[in-house]
Amino acid sequence: MTEHVSGRDVLRQAKELYEPYRNDVAPTGRRVAIIRFQPAENDPPDWKIKLEASKVSAEQKVKSFEHLGFQADHVVMPPGTTRAQFAEVLERANQDPKTRAIIVQFPPPAHLQPLVQRMDPAKDIDALTKGRSPYNACATAEGICRVVEPFAKDDPVIAVVGSKGFVGQGVVTTLREQGHRLMELDAGDDLRRVRDADIVVSVTGNPGILGPDHLRPHHRLVVDSGFVPQADGSVKGDVQREAYDIPQHLTPVPGGIGPVEMATLMERVVRREVDPDAPSWKVDPRPYLTKDQLTQGAREPSPATVTATQPAQAAQGQQAAGQPGAGGSQGPGQQASGGPTAGARTAGGAAGPQNPGPQASGSQAAGAQATGSQAAGAQAAGSQAFVGNPIAQAARLRTGAGHGGVGPGTVHPTAGPSAPTRAQSPVPPKPPTPGAPGR
Repeated sequence: MTEHVSGRDVLRQAKELYEPYRNDVAPTGRRVAIIRFQPAENDPPDWKIKLEASKVSAEQKVKSFEHLGFQADHVVMPPGTTRAQFAEVLERANQDPKTRAIIVQFPPPAHLQPLVQRMDPAKDIDALTKGRSPYNACATAEGICRVVEPFAKDDPVIAVVGSKGFVGQGVVTTLREQGHRLMELDAGDDLRRVRDADIVVSVTGNPGILGPDHLRPHHRLVVDSGFVPQADGSVKGDVQREAYDIPQHLTPVPGGIGPVEMATLMERVVRREVDPDAPSWKVDPRPYLTKDQLTQGAREPSPATVTATQPAQAAQGQQAAGQPGAGGSQGPGQQASGGPTAGARTAGGAAGPQNPGPQASGSQAAGAQATGSQAAGAQAAGSQAFVGNPIAQAARLRTGAGHGGVGPGTVHPTAGPSAPTRAQSPVPPKPPTPGAPGR
């Protein structure tokens, strides 16, 4: 029911766009340095997992840059690397005229992290040098914002979970510059607040931090930027698999934001080194339903939904007839907000209990107001079934399944609502032309 937004499709598009530049790059012998760190045997398991993710990312970068005709220097720093050794590697890359870009895979060991700032800012294509890079945000953050943009033309609320982290700060800065309304969440915040957002971006790297207690069918897009390798060879993201079918669109893990990061880096280096006017990769607009459209559909179920009611549900509607004082109707997927605060692990803390409240009772008022006729009871039960399964409801409205025509409550998917659209986001910044100072 949920449609995946494939990062692999984005990367394939980028490779096709920038393939023609290979003939210009390959003969020059230009290089990109990719530096990562290797764990020691006695390092903590969590640290080993982070460096394993760093290894996977570095290997993907090697393939991406070599596709463009660059020589990729994959530098692996051994366990116990000293400050002097790391500084020497950075300085060598800074001084080499053939090395056009430098990437340090995060996280480096804590005692080496300050040395990253010694990187030549002119060669920093991933915004690691804190305001001195030609770019305002890392490639991952820029890629996320470009995936979000087609879903954000009507001023939605965008929740950023992990907003204080390295990637999260870049996402927040970029979206705020574009004028979007943000909900910033991090360690200690109640993550159930994302229920009130229209779009959810999670950049914590904490596996399964978001689940069915957080995501809703009205979420038009959920961006999962988590990537945590597991011992069995699988990979986990921030979103629990149990919640994958809840939102309307989702970037999967793996195959979502990771390839988008590669596409963004490819675009940046081509624009820096070959053609400042090289085309941008894009994510095409997708149909989605707004929160108001879902609510409208729940309150006014179409005739097709009513006639599909099971006999047992119709009998329930008959029993409800003539019983004044029945509970009122609630919207789809609403749950009580009770229970302890959800423990946000976005800064490495432990997650607290996640106790969903009771499910909404559905359209009980319809049964209470029924006259006792079988048709009225069936209609009440049909409405209850429609509201009680918000996932099926969202899919029904998105696809128009079961609607032979335009009946009451019929909602047709659109590429956003009819509200005034937001101005197009700025084109990604064009870097200085080759030969700029500091190269």
